[in-house]
Amino acid sequence: MRQRIFYKTLKTSLMQIVGTSEFFAEGTRIPFIAGRFFNGTELQHRKNVVVLGNGAYQRLFEEAGIDPVGKTVRVGAGEIRGRRRLRQAALPGGFNVNADNFAIIPNSTYQRVFGVRVARIGRLGTILNIQISVVPRDGVSAETAMAEIQQIMRSRHGLKLDQPDDFDLFTQDSILKLFDRVSQATFFALIVISSIALMVGGIGVMAIMSISVTERTREIGVRKALGARRAEILFQFLMEAAFLTSLGGVLGSALGSGIGLLVHLASGFPVSLPWWSCAIGIGFSASVGIFFGLYPAFKASRLDPIEALRYE
Repeated sequence: MRQRIFYKTLKTSLMQIVGTSEFFAEGTRIPFIAGRFFNGTELQHRKNVVVLGNGAYQRLFEEAGIDPVGKTVRVGAGEIRGRRRLRQAALPGGFNVNADNFAIIPNSTYQRVFGVRVARIGRLGTILNIQISVVPRDGVSAETAMAEIQQIMRSRHGLKLDQPDDFDLFTQDSILKLFDRVSQATFFALIVISSIALMVGGIGVMAIMSISVTERTREIGVRKALGARRAEILFQFLMEAAFLTSLGGVLGSALGSGIGLLVHLASGFPVSLPWWSCAIGIGFSASVGIFFGLYPAFKASRLDPIEALRYE
């Protein structure tokens, strides 16, 4: 569940609201700055208590120099008393870009305020969207713990030997590996798409420069008749092609940066715009112009001045 968190006139961006048990802090080992995690009594009596992540704390309290412990915040449409906050915390198994943008409440309070979240996954039908975090005891390996957990879960779910698991087991390492595979696939897809776009754009630049050479044939003939050398004609048309594509690179960088800033303002998604990335993009655009403008420029430099002057 993603909701905004309000304190008086201040509000956060959309943040992940998670309902957990009182053992969440022990299982995730998230460090605290102040306060404490809610206990079993507060969970049983559905108390309105909340643990704020560092992102919510900074936006609502730190900037104003206010102690958040004991203050009342509003999560979505309901009011929940903020008793404590966390530092540099991440939701287990989450892919959030800003891992501090979350708040934790008792799962009993979550069900009372928001209802039970359900999800339909493939042929499994409608199931509860529940995650259980487990920390192995000292001296127990992760592989052994996962094997025992799998046996317990299959027994609890009444699965037969020939039936597949109706649950997923994953560790932080497996999540990182999956994220790396997704990132690599995305990077490869972007490389292919950008290569096709550069090829199409380069062919367009070559066509435009070829048309320009044809339309300026008499001009080239006059310049050669006045003593212009082939290298000067070649350099002139190469610089025109480079300027044309560099201008496109500048416009593309400005448009991309503008879209990134708009996304950041609308959703809070962090955006990084280093100057060197824009410089590399503009330089690469100029290189494409020079490469694809080489043939028209070479063609212009090879024109015979007499034939060029006779061209109509």
